[in-house]
Amino acid sequence: MRVISTGSAASVVTALVLCLASCATPDAVRQFVTTARDATSKFAPFVNDIADSCVRRKMADRPVTEIADPTELATAACKEDSDLAPPVLGAMNVLANYLNALNSLASNESVSYDKQIDDFAGKLQAAAKFPAPATDAVKGLAKFLADAAGSAYQRKKLAEALKKADSDITALTDTLGRIVGVEYVRDLNNEEDTLKNRYRDAMRSNQNNEAIALLLQQNWMADLATLRKRKAAAADYQKVLEKIREGHKHLVSDASRWSAAELAKELGPYTLSIRSLANSVQTAFF
Repeated sequence: MRVISTGSAASVVTALVLCLASCATPDAVRQFVTTARDATSKFAPFVNDIADSCVRRKMADRPVTEIADPTELATAACKEDSDLAPPVLGAMNVLANYLNALNSLASNESVSYDKQIDDFAGKLQAAAKFPAPATDAVKGLAKFLADAAGSAYQRKKLAEALKKADSDITALTDTLGRIVGVEYVRDLNNEEDTLKNRYRDAMRSNQNNEAIALLLQQNWMADLATLRKRKAAAADYQKVLEKIREGHKHLVSDASRWSAAELAKELGPYTLSIRSLANSVQTAFF
């Protein structure tokens, strides 16, 4: 699901430009929202690795002397984590579509979007790891997209709609940030502990074989480096979401009194931070 920007300028375009900057071109807006939108594409590997980390942990918890393939059992034990991926990735897709819609509006283009977003938002249910505020935020952003695509925003209503969307952005980025920066990192810490115990058991079983002991040490250090790299990337991505949240607040607050220079000054640091953090995230999975 993605937003495709087509068509010519509409009244909603003029409304956005006038609301965001009284005498400014929206270059700073476009740079911020496109950078934020592009950063959302880095989210999926974290979400997919939540279930993968669980499977790796279950596999590592098996006896080191076992000759079997417990993959199916491990995968079944991690069903809760794998079930989390579709709603979380769908929610991020809504955020990406919202950011792309802002780019379309700031670029003097009309907004269109995949109607599957409406269906997704309508069926999304709150859960332990995806609570009601985030669920409501997804539905709120989906409504924004529908209204923007239909040019339903009048000039006087757009600023109010953007402010309402800001509370949705806050709730959604808070939840997504907690999932990747807290819960996923906790999963990786648990995986590290489990792997450490497995390597220790293997070392005890081969304490008289120096060649095997050396190989085990090397493998442990490689696994540890991978886990640490992913934990660092998760922390950086949580910061990406924080920068999107903070930058969006600047985007909508007191917008009618921004000048072009002030707009760039407010949003520029967020754009640069998001771009830098997203690049650092790249090395963990890509």
